[in-house]
Amino acid sequence: MFVKLKTEEELKAELLRKRRESECFPVINRGTLWYEKLTDEQKTELSAWYEAWLDAPATLTAPSAPVWINN
Repeated sequence: MFVKLKTEEELKAELLRKRRESECFPVINRGTLWYEKLTDEQKTELSAWYEAWLDAPATLTAPSAPVWINN
């Protein structure tokens, strides 16, 4: 039986997917009432942060959240 071992990059991408699930998705899925309270600047920052998280497994880089997200 042949078992393919994951590369370091594959392991890092997998870890980033798990982090995205716990750090990004709960924020992105907060709902309309939360989104309606955001300024246009915050919406732009949130969108860029979300896109960076979607790209994280490919870039192997976890983005930093805008400082206001958990306030």
